[in-house]
Amino acid sequence: MTSRSAVTIAAENGPWSQLRTGTVTAASNTTITVLVGGTQVEAAFEFGAVFLPGHLVLLLRQDASWAVLYRIAGAGPNEIQNPSFEVSGTGMPPSLWFFADITNISQVSVANSTFAPDGDQYAAVFSDSATSQSYLYSSPIAVTAGEIFNVSAYVTGFYAVDAAQTADAALVGLWFADSDDLYPTTSSADVVISTYTDVPSGPPFVQLSGQVTAPVTGFFRLALRSTMAVNQVLGWDFVVARRVG
Repeated sequence: MTSRSAVTIAAENGPWSQLRTGTVTAASNTTITVLVGGTQVEAAFEFGAVFLPGHLVLLLRQDASWAVLYRIAGAGPNEIQNPSFEVSGTGMPPSLWFFADITNISQVSVANSTFAPDGDQYAAVFSDSATSQSYLYSSPIAVTAGEIFNVSAYVTGFYAVDAAQTADAALVGLWFADSDDLYPTTSSADVVISTYTDVPSGPPFVQLSGQVTAPVTGFFRLALRSTMAVNQVLGWDFVVARRVG
């Protein structure tokens, strides 16, 4: 009898299952929708189980069928308000978010797209006059020094035909002494968590993710930093910050 390794078996065709993690985006007593790797999937789940948007869950995939096994412990809910910019009117600034126009020429508004990772809206940051940089940053989250957050966001670029795709994106941690303080009235140095150089034109959106530790007690705001040339646009969607330690 020939012995086969696990690697050999895994490479073969067959009725194999796959484990994935995902984030709940919508749930009711009878249905659940989960964002897995930028794709929305409808999944089965145990009768009576309760899930809320923002919960991190473990899923089992068998061909085209998905089933939620359980919520992953040790990861808190998404603490970003209006994380997918759905609570905002098209063409308006995103609700529950704040904008720091560092170069004084940037703008932001909510736009529609069927390719948005979560829902059908995203935040579009742009400049029509010169090279620009800005922070689109979240509502405040109370923190104690040493607390750890896992953060992520999806971003895509919009460019003129044949234009260089050179816009840069970053996730940045901002720290404030009081909940009503706004940038640049920070209590500690900005922390760059993750960067993406030369964001490609979508779809699909690409993901930035990382981890940040609060350097001070006070309030944390997650910033989406956009750096771009004239007539370039960065679209942001599904922003997550989970307290994990």
